[in-house]
Amino acid sequence: MLKDTTDTKEFENTINAVNDLTDDDAKSLLRLIYGFVNTAMTGNGGEKVKLEVVQKVSDIYKRIPELNELRKNKNAD
Repeated sequence: MLKDTTDTKEFENTINAVNDLTDDDAKSLLRLIYGFVNTAMTGNGGEKVKLEVVQKVSDIYKRIPELNELRKNKNAD
């Protein structure tokens, strides 16, 4: 069952962070996510691997604000 949408703020922050990605960053993240998903769907790990991939993809999205912050700090130097 999906979690009730009590994390609206986190969801909105993540969407805003995705919107702030550069084209190159977005393409890189899409390639990485595709690699995880492709491995889960074509590999032999079964449901356990699929759940691990969902967690990894979720972690990627949670780290997008950090990526944006790193880019901003690098550009400020």
